[in-house]
Amino acid sequence: MQLALTAFVVLAIDQGCKLLVRSDRFESVQLGQFGSLRMIGGRLWLRRLAGRGPKALWLWAVSAGVLITASAWIPSSFVFVGLLVGGSLSNLLESSVRGSVTDYVCLRFWPAFNLADVALAAGALGIVIELLKTLEATAG
Repeated sequence: MQLALTAFVVLAIDQGCKLLVRSDRFESVQLGQFGSLRMIGGRLWLRRLAGRGPKALWLWAVSAGVLITASAWIPSSFVFVGLLVGGSLSNLLESSVRGSVTDYVCLRFWPAFNLADVALAAGALGIVIELLKTLEATAG
């Protein structure tokens, strides 16, 4: 349940933000020294591999299945897997429908990104940390 809820929340908030920044009413929001929040039309780097069509859906479905199955060994990782599933599904959905992914956070010191990207990074980091904790507990 935590996995599905986390994935849904990430998907809904990211898609809502993308809808807002693509609207005519949205303007750039300055974040001081850090940069600005604005729409930046981006493309998936693995577009040829995970672009439109059934191949992308199968790739996502297999990846999600592997993650969900692997999370059975580390029950505390359900939220992190939910972040990965929600972030990847949000970017896949937008890439499949629009042909590109909307990045809307632009920091002066980092490439443009969106909430789905943050969820993917946080989920991956969380799973690695949980895996290291589990390995340490079983080894010691």
